[in-house]
Amino acid sequence: MRSYECAVIFAPTVGDAEVRSGATRFARVVTDTGGEMTALETWGKRRLAYEIQHHAEGYYFFYRFRGQDRVVNELDRQLRIDESVIRHMVVRDERASGDEPVLAVDAIEVSESGEPKEA
Repeated sequence: MRSYECAVIFAPTVGDAEVRSGATRFARVVTDTGGEMTALETWGKRRLAYEIQHHAEGYYFFYRFRGQDRVVNELDRQLRIDESVIRHMVVRDERASGDEPVLAVDAIEVSESGEPKEA
């Protein structure tokens, strides 16, 4: 399996509950298609370098995972059709060793502050 990184920006108009559920939903897409999550980071609400779809801010999430091509294709498809996502990018992680511990997605819960925590 190859290692990948994915950055996702949610629209600032989306509610906190929807951002939290969206963050875990996309992690489940990875595991449901045969991939393994190795990290989920929340960078919080930040100002964008330039406006995207008339938004000057967005909620940033950063994923690291391992998987086959079908995992990346399905994640990309899901991110493209979700209207709360204003920008995303999936790239191969050449620096990953492949020995990173697997994150149990069912045990992840994104808190009110947006930080991922193990339930």
